[in-house]
Amino acid sequence: MGTSDEHADEHAAPAPAFHRYNTLDSDYPTTPTSATKPHFHFAPTDTGFSSSSTQYRPIHHGGHQDAQNQLPPRRHPVIRYWLWEIVSLVVSLVLIATIIGILCHYEGHKVPRWPFSINLNTLVALLATILRTTMLVATAEVISQAKWDWFRQPRPLSHLNDFESASRSVTGSFKLLFVAPQASLAIVAAMVTISSLAIGPFTQQAIKTVACPQILDGANASIPIAHSMPGRAKYFRIGAGQWEVDVDMKGAMIQAIANPSSNDSKIVASCETGNCTFPSSGDDITHSSVAMCSTCFDTTPFIKETVNTTLADDNAPANYTLPNGQWVSQSNEGYYLNTRADWNLSWASSAFTDEYRSVAQDSLLNLTVLSFTDAPCTKDSGKLECPHNAKAGIGWKDQVTDYIATTCAFYPCMQNYHAKLTRGVLEERVVSSVPATKNWVEAGLPAGDTFSPYVNHTALKTPCSIDGATYDLHTNWTKIPHVPGRSFVGIDVGGTNYTAPNECLYKVEAIYGMAMKAFMEKLLAGTCSYDRRQGDQLWCGDLWWIAPLYARGHATSASVEGQFRAYATAITHKFRAVGGSNADAGAAETVQGSVVRTTVCTNFDWRWLLLPIALVTATGTMLFLMILRNYNDDCQPVWKSSLFPLLFHGFHASQPAAVSGPRAPMSLDEMRGKAAVKLAKFRMGHEAGFVDVGEASGSRAGDIDMDILLRNR
Repeated sequence: MGTSDEHADEHAAPAPAFHRYNTLDSDYPTTPTSATKPHFHFAPTDTGFSSSSTQYRPIHHGGHQDAQNQLPPRRHPVIRYWLWEIVSLVVSLVLIATIIGILCHYEGHKVPRWPFSINLNTLVALLATILRTTMLVATAEVISQAKWDWFRQPRPLSHLNDFESASRSVTGSFKLLFVAPQASLAIVAAMVTISSLAIGPFTQQAIKTVACPQILDGANASIPIAHSMPGRAKYFRIGAGQWEVDVDMKGAMIQAIANPSSNDSKIVASCETGNCTFPSSGDDITHSSVAMCSTCFDTTPFIKETVNTTLADDNAPANYTLPNGQWVSQSNEGYYLNTRADWNLSWASSAFTDEYRSVAQDSLLNLTVLSFTDAPCTKDSGKLECPHNAKAGIGWKDQVTDYIATTCAFYPCMQNYHAKLTRGVLEERVVSSVPATKNWVEAGLPAGDTFSPYVNHTALKTPCSIDGATYDLHTNWTKIPHVPGRSFVGIDVGGTNYTAPNECLYKVEAIYGMAMKAFMEKLLAGTCSYDRRQGDQLWCGDLWWIAPLYARGHATSASVEGQFRAYATAITHKFRAVGGSNADAGAAETVQGSVVRTTVCTNFDWRWLLLPIALVTATGTMLFLMILRNYNDDCQPVWKSSLFPLLFHGFHASQPAAVSGPRAPMSLDEMRGKAAVKLAKFRMGHEAGFVDVGEASGSRAGDIDMDILLRNR
């Protein structure tokens, strides 16, 4: 056991019995010197730590005894000691997943309103606070466990407090970055602790509120459409084979040519909030309707100049004539604008466009506009220079102008639209159009029969939606259900006869088409003259509405085509206002949409959650590496932030003496078990320290002074 002096010292001042140190530490010198005294350890027994129950076992290091004193491998139950930290990490993962799930669920949705004024920000803030707490549970214990590895080498004793402070506060973690930069796991844990302050602000930044549209339940929007004409419009017979449209349609047609952009010819949609959407098919079509279409081509190259030679050459105005006999002249009583319905366009067939060629035979009206214009002219030294240098009228021998000719066709069609209402303004775009050709199959006549004008103009919509199902002409057309009340009509499409339900057909009935044709010819065919006293206005007699085609002397083929397109659009709007369905001509048709209101919605900016995700990931990685390190280290128990190792395994002299064999450091469970039966109190005064007052059974023990624990013997 040692010398009598040593025993005397032991009885005078008992050595601490609360901590066990690894006597195989390499810092101990292997050979004792005269300057050092052997150090005595209390070897705790199973019954406690009183002086009467403690054995002294001086253990000497050095020489051949090292091999005998090697500690036997001792596997500690690592996972069990880290169980709560693993659970806290799992909770952290669940919380971050919950936050992401909640924000994804409410992305683009109206901001929820919950009882007690709790909102989405409050809920996420609460979850973020719990997330930070559970994450720091594992982080703090990683730092605490790292300090035991840190002190395997000689370190300043103040580092013990630095590690403990780092495991409990952000300021301590910041200080640890400079105190122990080589302790990699502890440093990463400290950085996670510091960065965790940003979890709350970052999660709040991920939630934004934006104005967004929401469907208003119980409200419907509608836009008028028509499957057939005349529908609810009126027409009447005035003679054999002669028909007239009603005054309402005539007024709409006059308004369409005189002022096609007026509000009187616009579509009126129903929308409670002024913001509405309409369901669209895969081809971006929200609805279709029977319509009036137009197409034009330039016939200016067919104009010929004819000079009146009965007048002096310098005063001779010229006639500018088309092959159909249509002409304009700037002579007295000449025509400056001449429009004519023309049914024989063979003279211009070489200039036909593909679109015009496909609809010319089925059009309601073919109209040619011939006009003077200075649009293509330029001024040079005060004089006009024009591509054709058409001669001006009498007395204007030094002046020239130019001319244009444009031929257009008006024909029934089906137009496909995409529409939406925004702030009360209907935005309707024509996606495509299909000509409504004469349906000879329905009439039971050979194609092109000129002796029977009573043939409906019909267009087929394909793909076509019926009862929520879509049918295409080339795939499943024959599978359209034949149910009571659904009528089918034959139609020629590309040289093949098909039967189609009325839901997919858009028609202008033959007689109504004849009435439209007659009035359009009266409305648009005429002449206008000019006198210098008229300024820049033409005199068109009773056909004053065609004067805008002259464009005050600046007409072009494009301007004429644009005006006729607007004219056709205005007629289309009238069709949709008064047209009907194929099943019931007297029933108005509409396409139904959804009413949208603007509200406040949640916007999830996921990028702000990258930091919390990274911190949780780093915490999990640190915890895994620390558990792996503890598992591979047989000698180092998992003590984490416990105070027991400081009492049970306190300070030792640099050269301990071995009495019996080496003893492995106790596990945390062992220290807890022994501490549970030991009673102690802290004594103040000049002999401050813990006092052993016995065991739970009532036995007494000697004083245990902290000064002794911290003093090398």
